[in-house]
Amino acid sequence: MPLPMVHLGIAVQLGDVKGETLSSAFLLGSIAPDAIHMRPNADRVAKQMTHLRMAESDLPERLQAFLEERSSLPENEQSFAAGYVAHILTDALWVTEVVQPFHSQIPATMTKEERRTLYYQETDQVDFNLYHGAPWRETIWHQLKQASAPDLPPLLTAQEITLWQDRTLRWFAELKEEPGIQPMYLTDALVHGFIDRATAHVAAALDDWCSSNYL
Repeated sequence: MPLPMVHLGIAVQLGDVKGETLSSAFLLGSIAPDAIHMRPNADRVAKQMTHLRMAESDLPERLQAFLEERSSLPENEQSFAAGYVAHILTDALWVTEVVQPFHSQIPATMTKEERRTLYYQETDQVDFNLYHGAPWRETIWHQLKQASAPDLPPLLTAQEITLWQDRTLRWFAELKEEPGIQPMYLTDALVHGFIDRATAHVAAALDDWCSSNYL
């Protein structure tokens, strides 16, 4: 799935497209579903739950219901929920527009582990490239630091979200070693194009599902 800089890049473009100032709550929501990685021994089922994949209804219905259930909460929590939904919409689009073409393009002789290693090396590198090159990064990092995580029962705790928030803020400068490769398949141009398309996709859905400003 796309890494934090892709999700944050889409959030920034949403603000530009709508001509509105992004809230720190929306920014935090846009990375929050992956906070499941902060839960010890979290399995695939737990990740499916936090990404709202554990229901018989289709994904748009689940996401719309998720927003409606939170429509009477304080504005910052509604913005957080909208960011959360933006993340899930982006992940779903990434599978069809990035992951599936990636697997169809790489050599068929590669083992499953080799494919997995290459995919994560290239996604890590392109996220580092976004981190180094995004003109908005410093401003967004400051905003993200100010965000206060809510509890999101039964999906995530405020502590888990806060831990992921801190990990994201420290990831590129302190925690993760940059692969230092030139991606062959998940190129910068491909990912920038994806961000543009995902922004339009997310904006259309949230404009339809949210009755007020959600950023």
